[in-house]
Amino acid sequence: MIPNFVSGTVWISDNLPILRGMNSESVDLIYLDPPFNSNRNYEAPIGSKAAGASFKDIWTLDDVDVHEHGELADRNPAAYAVIEAAKQAHGKGMMSYLIFMAVRLIEMQRILKPTGSIYLHCDPTASHYLKILMDGIFSRGGAVPQ
Repeated sequence: MIPNFVSGTVWISDNLPILRGMNSESVDLIYLDPPFNSNRNYEAPIGSKAAGASFKDIWTLDDVDVHEHGELADRNPAAYAVIEAAKQAHGKGMMSYLIFMAVRLIEMQRILKPTGSIYLHCDPTASHYLKILMDGIFSRGGAVPQ
């Protein structure tokens, strides 16, 4: 499909509203540098160009739309199962983080061309869960046909 955005555009901030506005199968490459679920708060150092900026990387159910979790059960049962397993093994913080990531990854799968690539930057905190989540979303058996 023809992209409805300028090639080479870089977006910064929450990508979900942007992803939902993009045409399906219109993107060749996605690089994603999301929060890591590090359970820390970050602040830019005084004197830097970003001084005063802060970022919270601690996740609770208040940080996500819990209705999206329920929708995942129908939209992508494999992703839902990964999130439920993570909740049992690691708690509601990891569950919240994975809900946040899953709804975005599902949109990325929709907009990515069949020949496209996605690169996800993460650290060991949730890398294993993200790998399984991506397997569920990007594999043929993960999503329910629409």
